[in-house]
Amino acid sequence: MTGNLKDQRAHGLDSLRGIAASAVVFVHAVHIHPLGVYYKNWGADYYAMGVPLFFIISAMSMSLAYPKGVSFDRSWAYALRRFFRIAPLFYVMLFAWLYIGVQAETGTIIRNITFLFGFVPSEQTSLVPAGWSIGVEAIFYLLFPFLWIWRNIWSAVFLFLLACLGWGYVNLSSQGEVPDFYYWTSFFTNAPYFALGLIVWCAYRWTPKSYERPVGYLALGAGIAGLIYMYLFGPVLDQAQTLNKPVPLALVLGWGFAFASLALSQALRPVFFLYNPFTRFLGKISYSLYLMHPFLIYNTNLTRWAATLTDNPDLVVPIVCVITLAVAIPIATVIYYAVEVPFIRLARRITKPDLRNPASQQLAS
Repeated sequence: MTGNLKDQRAHGLDSLRGIAASAVVFVHAVHIHPLGVYYKNWGADYYAMGVPLFFIISAMSMSLAYPKGVSFDRSWAYALRRFFRIAPLFYVMLFAWLYIGVQAETGTIIRNITFLFGFVPSEQTSLVPAGWSIGVEAIFYLLFPFLWIWRNIWSAVFLFLLACLGWGYVNLSSQGEVPDFYYWTSFFTNAPYFALGLIVWCAYRWTPKSYERPVGYLALGAGIAGLIYMYLFGPVLDQAQTLNKPVPLALVLGWGFAFASLALSQALRPVFFLYNPFTRFLGKISYSLYLMHPFLIYNTNLTRWAATLTDNPDLVVPIVCVITLAVAIPIATVIYYAVEVPFIRLARRITKPDLRNPASQQLAS
């Protein structure tokens, strides 16, 4: 395998990450502020599924980046890199939200600083809007070196079944009165997505080179077909579902398998409409784009102004989404180079020699 092809595969997953971040921008552009006009929804609620796509990509890319696991003597390097990857930007946004007046007890702030908020049901949404997924990721990072020791399909399937049991514990057992977004943001609800990412890594590793093209295209077709099916016939995804309803297993597995197929396809054979200079760039700045955009939308009239630019209800959502993304991208780019890049480089300098697969470094960084 040539180095260029390896880079393509790394960027193929990264491009999907950029698409996922953009989808989350879209759903928040439509829903954070009332747009004040009549509009056709265009299934905007379903853009929230960009976060589960993140989780699948995260599990697969971490497995690719650490193909031999994390040895005990290098566990400190693994922990430091993961911390420097997510913490600096999260702290910047946490400070920004506290600065503009978000109220919280000292203990809650400490749990956000230490990424322990994901373990507390009443706090797992985070003080940073959209930050709930960072709490879920932090738990996955903590478990990754221990749960993924035996790297084979049987271990992946076992972890998948275990994750489904975790889903059942949260969504099937009687929880009584629960905080808003409890079911949707629980690590246990989202654990099957990570397990599917591990299964996809096994499928990727097992695919013979001579079959990479047909298997990649087959996975792409299966993924697209799965997305269409889930949108048309799957459990309804709306604001009530994310706010206070137990999450159906059919929703998790249906969207999960579709996204897993897409991830496999882009690792094996990236295609231009998903893998191109624009989506690669979105993938590069995806973390900044994801964590910054709620602050932009909440503190400006951008989306409400954009909604007034057309009298056609069919065009309101597309215009609002495109304009919000167009404004968010340059801001996210500045934040990426000012906050993310320096700490990524610092972590690499501190933790040399590298414990990861050099060809896959950009996947987990």
